[in-house]
Formats: sequence, structure tokens, C-alpha cells
Amino acid sequence: MKASLFQPVLAQQAAGQGPPLQPLPHPELPEPSIVTSGPEWWAYAAAGGLVVILLGLVIWLLLRPARTSPPPMKKPYTAAMNRLRDILARAAQQPPARTAADVSETLRVYFHDRYKIPAPFRTTNELFVNGGLPSTSPRLQKYAPLAGLWDQLAFAPVPADAQEAAALVQKAITLLEEDRS
Repeated sequence: MKASLFQPVLAQQAAGQGPPLQPLPHPELPEPSIVTSGPEWWAYAAAGGLVVILLGLVIWLLLRPARTSPPPMKKPYTAAMNRLRDILARAAQQPPARTAADVSETLRVYFHDRYKIPAPFRTTNELFVNGGLPSTSPRLQKYAPLAGLWDQLAFAPVPADAQEAAALVQKAITLLEEDRS
């Protein structure tokens, strides 16, 4: 038989030499409370950091500048036709010289915006005859008559009355419609 570690203690108690045994739990001891460990310090730091990040994101989304939409694309034909129609409507109320100058300016700006050729600053001779156009744009040669009209408007005698000025605007509208097709 093996000897147990508790054999001497049990032998003393059996002989009545030790203190009397107390019933468990001991009446003088308070009931034990179970202590649960709380989250570690890093858990509080991580939660605080997450709250700060989320608040920063919300503030940034509220205060950021709105996205700007790209500017609308230029529509030279539409702008020129609208301007020519406005000039035609005003042709009776303004001097014929002003009507002719407005038509010339409108057509030159149209040519500049549509084909990227500096028409407002050059005459037909400079653009088409003296080699003002680069050699890569031979297709623009077909628009030489339209530029001839601009020169006629800019350098020809001023229309005598409002009817001639209105006819000039109608001619410009017709040539612009031909250019579109």
C-alpha cells in the first residue's frame, strides 16, 4: 500500500490531537465574489481611435467642397446660329453697319471655335491663299467661300438700309447651314 501525503494529518485528526474541523464554508468568511477582468487598455484605445476616425470621416464628408461638373462642351454651330438669329431680329432697329460687323464677328468666332483656325485675326488671303493653314488641313479649303463672305462683310461697303442688312444676315445663315452639312 502506498503511503499518502495526508496520512500523518489524518492520523492526528483520528487521534484527536488537531483542532476541531469546521464546517465549510467558514462562518466568519464573507461569500467569495468572482472578479471578472475588464478589457485591456488597448481595447479602450482602439475603440477611441475608431470613434475619432469615424467622426473625422463624417466631418470631412460634410465639409468637403462639392464636385464641380465639367464645363459644357462648346457648340459653335448652335451658338453662331442663335447669334445670327438675334442679329436678324435686331437688324431693323440698329444701323446696317453694326449689323454687318456683328455678322462678320459671329462667323469669324464660329470658324475659330469649330476649326481652331485664328479666323478673327486673319483675312481670307492670309488663311487660304498665302498658306496660312497648315498643310495637314486640306479639307478646310472647302470653307474658303465662307471666309470670303466674312471678308466681304468686313471690307465691303456697308449695306445701305435695314433690308440689305437683313439679306446679309440671311445669306450668312444659309452659308452656315451649308457648312454644317
